Amino acid sequence: MPGFVIHLAVAKEYMQKHKDEIKNEEEFMRGILEPDLISDLNKNISKGKTHYGKNGVRKIKSYLDLFLADPKVDMSKDYYKGYFVHLVTDNEFYLNYFKDETLDMISKNDSYYHDYDCLNKILMEKFKVGKTYNENVDKFMNYLDEEPEYLNEEKVVDFIEEVTNESIEERIEDVKIESLEEKIKKAN
Repeated sequence: MPGFVIHLAVAKEYMQKHKDEIKNEEEFMRGILEPDLISDLNKNISKGKTHYGKNGVRKIKSYLDLFLADPKVDMSKDYYKGYFVHLVTDNEFYLNYFKDETLDMISKNDSYYHDYDCLNKILMEKFKVGKTYNENVDKFMNYLDEEPEYLNEEKVVDFIEEVTNESIEERIEDVKIESLEEKIKKAN
């Protein structure tokens, strides 16, 4: 998972670019944080469940079509918009922008946590990310004055700026098209 600071930076940048789309900033931010926070606070709830993995199992990919099909999800609510943006951010981070870095990190049986701590201060300043409503998140907002091993600062900033360009509605349309393409591929 991208660190909490990356998710908060994505939230700030998204709201900046799509000003009229989010009415309740606090609910949107809560939605951004909770896919990771729920499973961090309750070890009986897996990230596979909170991130909509197939059959409740998450390797890397979140299945956005499963999220959108969930009867409790109401995309008119800012909480679910934030949750959706979190899942999109995770997918784009692992499967597109940082795919090679992720494979390298996994091959070394390592994690990104050190890199997040190295980048937190820079990202917090650039995207005006401050403390949150939740002490369980705030404890991850520490920083180190060291160089990250896998992640490049400029590439992370570019990622945050690029992943927030498309609106939620555009992303939902992408998910629908991808689901349809998958169904056609299975039928053939």
